[in-house]
Amino acid sequence: MKSLNDLLTNKEEKEERWIVENLIGMGELAILYASHGHHKTGIAIKLSCEVITGGVELGATQTGAVMYYCLDNTNETEMLCRVKAMIENAYPNHTEDIGQKLLIAFRNDTKNDKLNLTKDYHSRETDYPQSSGVPDYNSPIHTDTSWIEAGSWDREDNVRLIIIDTLSKAMSGAGVNDDAAVRKIIDNCQDWIKGSGNYLSILLIHHSGKDVRKGMMGSQILANDLPTVLKIRKKKDGYELVREKHRSKYKGKSIPFKHREVLTEYKGKNHETVYVDIGKGLDALDSKIVSLFDTGLPKKEIIDNTHLLYIDNTPTRKSFDVVFNRRWKRLIDTGFIENKKQDNKT
Repeated sequence: MKSLNDLLTNKEEKEERWIVENLIGMGELAILYASHGHHKTGIAIKLSCEVITGGVELGATQTGAVMYYCLDNTNETEMLCRVKAMIENAYPNHTEDIGQKLLIAFRNDTKNDKLNLTKDYHSRETDYPQSSGVPDYNSPIHTDTSWIEAGSWDREDNVRLIIIDTLSKAMSGAGVNDDAAVRKIIDNCQDWIKGSGNYLSILLIHHSGKDVRKGMMGSQILANDLPTVLKIRKKKDGYELVREKHRSKYKGKSIPFKHREVLTEYKGKNHETVYVDIGKGLDALDSKIVSLFDTGLPKKEIIDNTHLLYIDNTPTRKSFDVVFNRRWKRLIDTGFIENKKQDNKT
């Protein structure tokens, strides 16, 4: 136990730990909201793939499995085609890994209120009835367990991120304006995380209100009590993922992205679908800059090293410096590098 004086004079800063660096904290309950058609599910799928593959397009990630509760979409084919399009176009070398570690529970799977965040317990499938030794996968047996124990089980399965898409579909019998129900949800999710030893994080997907300028739909408790609030905002040339409320200095910073329309084959038929593309994310040059920065090199030495690698792509050193400085500023704005860390100047 520390005295008040010890607490007031303690200059040690708590080390931040991240599931996705400078975006989603480890052991954290976060929320992402946007208007209809703003690719909330697309970003959620992107986050899932980044965590599973250890990607860096949204920030360096802790690698592990993702549990995705797809509650808002009763069309399983549509969801699976979107995931498949993401894998084919952005993660072609990770098909098997994502296939094994992206665990999807559809709304139609959640019989007997399998996921109802307003209840005192978590109901999960633990077994399947058998007939002549053959499991009946359409009739899972559910067991009620505490939220803390649910977190412990998820850690055993190496789940690092749980996505609930959308929040309103996980609060049976209550509405998003019900303050008591929302507080219960927050408490249950925090117990879920606590049970994992703060190993996993939970991301709630939510809708904005009718007036987008007033923020997310429902109780203000969601905006006030959660440490991280992310939103998607439409731009003229695409969209951006904004850190509307964030415990890091990157509050207000955004990550731009676009949606891509593609065809993907599923069960022998071609389906029109979309996936999100962090179009201004890390290309080869950006990745090299971040990699050298992480080794502790100052900005000047990073410029010298990258210029040698890309000398054929720019006519003069002066023109390369212009390109480099634009990249450097964007990497700072999106949170990939911290310019003050090595006494660098923007």
